[in-house]
Amino acid sequence: MDIKLLITRTCHCSSIEQELRDLGLAYERCYAEEHPELVERFQVRHCPVLIIDEARVIPVDGLMEGQIRVLLSLN
Repeated sequence: MDIKLLITRTCHCSSIEQELRDLGLAYERCYAEEHPELVERFQVRHCPVLIIDEARVIPVDGLMEGQIRVLLSLN
């Protein structure tokens, strides 16, 4: 699974990153300011979002602990 975490420089997403690490998932942190092509391609309006396998976009702002596991269908 290819995971990109699209964030902004002012994003407070340490809990999301911690959950990804706790799940043992490798991910690439991408800043929207440096990757406008991702913002445009996936029509991102708010950050943070997960981009999964260059096809699926999951808004993750405000998710509770454990919800990323469910959204990614990890057991």
